[in-house]
Amino acid sequence: MHVSICLRLPFLRDSLPDITRSYGQAPHWPGALRLWPGLPQQEDISLEGRYCPPDYPFSPAQARACLEDLRSMDAAALSGLPLEATAECNARTGRLITEMASLKSLNTHAENQNTRAAEAVQQQRLEREQAQKALIWLWLQEERLAELVSLTARFAQTTRALNTVLEEGENPRQGLSFLGPELSLDLSLVPPWRLSVINAACFLPEGSAILAEGQMREDLLERLSFTQAPQYAALLACPDEESGRILAASAALWQVLGRGIPAENAPLHDLFCKNFLWLTWQEDA
Repeated sequence: MHVSICLRLPFLRDSLPDITRSYGQAPHWPGALRLWPGLPQQEDISLEGRYCPPDYPFSPAQARACLEDLRSMDAAALSGLPLEATAECNARTGRLITEMASLKSLNTHAENQNTRAAEAVQQQRLEREQAQKALIWLWLQEERLAELVSLTARFAQTTRALNTVLEEGENPRQGLSFLGPELSLDLSLVPPWRLSVINAACFLPEGSAILAEGQMREDLLERLSFTQAPQYAALLACPDEESGRILAASAALWQVLGRGIPAENAPLHDLFCKNFLWLTWQEDA
């Protein structure tokens, strides 16, 4: 199978330390790229080693506007402000209303072939817009998780410093051991990997490779029949001495998601029937 691109999923950002500790360190194979959700380039994040699909429906400016909308909804939810109030003040609410009306109209009977063709194009556009919005939302969730990890690390550092002050000196006191062990990220806060894979697949040509990490890797090792595949070392930019660790399996998206074979007229039939090359690695002996 000829493969032209390999993505590293389900994380759009680099994997967090807590996730790495729980599921193991992924090999550093530069050929496996992170998916970029179409945002403008950011000063603190290099686009090197990232892949931005050329057929995103939103421009970088529109993607940034979508991200800011999601952030404002986050802030409103945390402040107790009803989300409806935020939406009413959003200039892009009109676009959402138009999208919903378009989706509703797609359910009506098409009177001629031209109308059906136009509706098919419109539906495909709407599906791709929703997929990119989901990727932007996942990007924001990973940003929030990174902030949470940073906060818990600072808390742990402060606790250790206070313990040192309280337990040393001429009049030592009991430290802060009553606080229990150091905090770590609750992995249930990590978005489900299926959400990332489904929406990323919308922008990947059939036959692309996906390197699985985290919980996704563990699930696929149980679900698919992997075999050693050193022939993909060049694709992954993997050193020759590590090529024996590469594992590969070919499967349709519906198999990976644990679904049944979709009916021919089922929604997103073509997407779920896309075949991809799924890669992971064998742990060192």
